[in-house]
Amino acid sequence: MQIRSRVNTGKPESNFDKSLVQELLSYSYELATLLNGGLKFSDNFNAQIIPIADSGNADSENTVAHTLKRVPTGFLIIKINKAGIVYDSGTSWTTTNIYVKCNVANCAITLLVF
Repeated sequence: MQIRSRVNTGKPESNFDKSLVQELLSYSYELATLLNGGLKFSDNFNAQIIPIADSGNADSENTVAHTLKRVPTGFLIIKINKAGIVYDSGTSWTTTNIYVKCNVANCAITLLVF
């Protein structure tokens, strides 16, 4: 189903009304374009999807760089190629990195860092 961009208004009575109608039409068009194009997870959350190509040895610390410009509050595992557990390594997270470990060697992991 496509969302149509439309604003039903009467005839503008003043220049202010005319400007307001133009802004509402513009906003309505941009919103319809966004919704019709499909929303991505990253469009709705201050988060970043980050792949870890190889987790290295079991239980070794992995530095995961991010660009959130703040200390993240957590992560979700989106994808992992082996049966393993990814966990916080205990090193304090920063505005540029988080630190995680995996209990299985050489996992390919994709995290959602938020």
